[in-house]
Amino acid sequence: MRKTIVTRFFSATSMLLVTSIGVLGILFMFFANRYLQSDRLNTMNLCVINAQAAFDDSIQEKDGITSEEQRSKLRENLRLISNTTSTTVILADEKGKCIVCTEEAVCSHEGSFVPETAMKQLSASNRSLQLDETFDDIYSGSYYTVGRAARDANDNIIGYVFAFSDATSITAFTQALMSMFMVSAGIMLLISSVVSILVTGRLTTPLRNISDAARKFGQGDFSARVEVEGDDEIAHLASTFNQMASFVEKNEKSRSNFVANIAHELRTPMTSIKGFVDGMIDGTIPGEMQGRYLNVISDEVGRLARLTNSMLDISKLESGEFQMNVEKYNIWDTIATIAFAFENRIESSHIELEGFKPHKVLVNADKDIVHQVVYNIFDNALKFTPEGGYIAFNVTEDKSAGMVTVKIRNSGQGIRKEALPYIFERFYKGDSSRSVHTRGAGIGLFIAKTLVQRSGGEIWVESEENKYTEFIFTLPSPPQRVQVQRPVTKQVKARKNNKKQ
Repeated sequence: MRKTIVTRFFSATSMLLVTSIGVLGILFMFFANRYLQSDRLNTMNLCVINAQAAFDDSIQEKDGITSEEQRSKLRENLRLISNTTSTTVILADEKGKCIVCTEEAVCSHEGSFVPETAMKQLSASNRSLQLDETFDDIYSGSYYTVGRAARDANDNIIGYVFAFSDATSITAFTQALMSMFMVSAGIMLLISSVVSILVTGRLTTPLRNISDAARKFGQGDFSARVEVEGDDEIAHLASTFNQMASFVEKNEKSRSNFVANIAHELRTPMTSIKGFVDGMIDGTIPGEMQGRYLNVISDEVGRLARLTNSMLDISKLESGEFQMNVEKYNIWDTIATIAFAFENRIESSHIELEGFKPHKVLVNADKDIVHQVVYNIFDNALKFTPEGGYIAFNVTEDKSAGMVTVKIRNSGQGIRKEALPYIFERFYKGDSSRSVHTRGAGIGLFIAKTLVQRSGGEIWVESEENKYTEFIFTLPSPPQRVQVQRPVTKQVKARKNNKKQ
């Protein structure tokens, strides 16, 4: 049978509570019994001292305790002490014979003798002692016994004082105390069990919700989410699960869109290639026109190659296999090379290049990476710049920040505000937000952003609808060398003077 968290937590809590209560009960009974015994013995000790004082007073009287009247008077005084302390007081003479007992008016204990070992033990001490001797001739039950030797002014023993207390009373009181403790412990266990079940149920309900959502998620329902309540660790777990679910759902949608886009991108050139090749084979395309269509086929194959290279670049970026070769070079060389490569497209669309004034601006980056970033941005700008529009360049260096900023702006329809946050996402195609063009698989800007960030810079986009779109990225500039001026010594100065002469 599978154990749930509630069962495990309840079992562990119950075992802990039972063990704790058991240990607490044992310690409580031990210390309570010790305290009761100590308190009883202290009370008996005071009883013996007071009884000795009464005994001494009676001895000092004229007739002493020889008469029955004096003995009765002493018995009454001792009975008052006995009743106050819940003990039985017995007086014995110097020979150990009981002469007064407070138990009854005419007590059978009177005339009995106490054990000699008890008298010897008391004779050797000047204080009250707890006796372990059994007084079988006087009491046969379980009693606590405290005794003391009565002495005269010359320190001679004139008798013995004993106080007896029934030990069963303490045992009964301890048992009653234990019974109350067990009842209290049972009530506490019952309340703790109910609270434990309620608390664990409240704690595990969110976990069950997360488990159900994860199961649905595993079955392909990417819309499954968990309701987040509170601000504890479980709430954070639920929030993290929702974030993960959103990320996976987003990636799944991107993957589906990507597959559809790639299928479309592959189908279009392959259909064209197949059609042109079939036309050449069956003679539909005359021989004098084959050269023209072979150029078209070459262009379509180029598109397929670029798409394949982009896919390989994404794979390398995600696996960490993309190697960087950082060096210091002039970024305008890259911009000029790419601009000249697109010269035919620029001229055919009558696009004007503004700010194209190459000069020396050094960056510290991988030349191939920067080439790919600028190529993707420039190619994107050409696709969405209308005929007769412009593409503007602006390259500035901030020496204090150690960064070079490159801006590439193109006129055109621009990007809608709601589409701006998604421009650099993988497989995103915001065709409707830019123009009617549908070329591309939506991965060029994603690659550009990843490459810029790998180079230690940032990239972002600014746009105003029906006016312009401007991509901006930064790259580290080479570290500045600190020139240290060496002090000119007198000998060097003398040599310079001699040369001048």
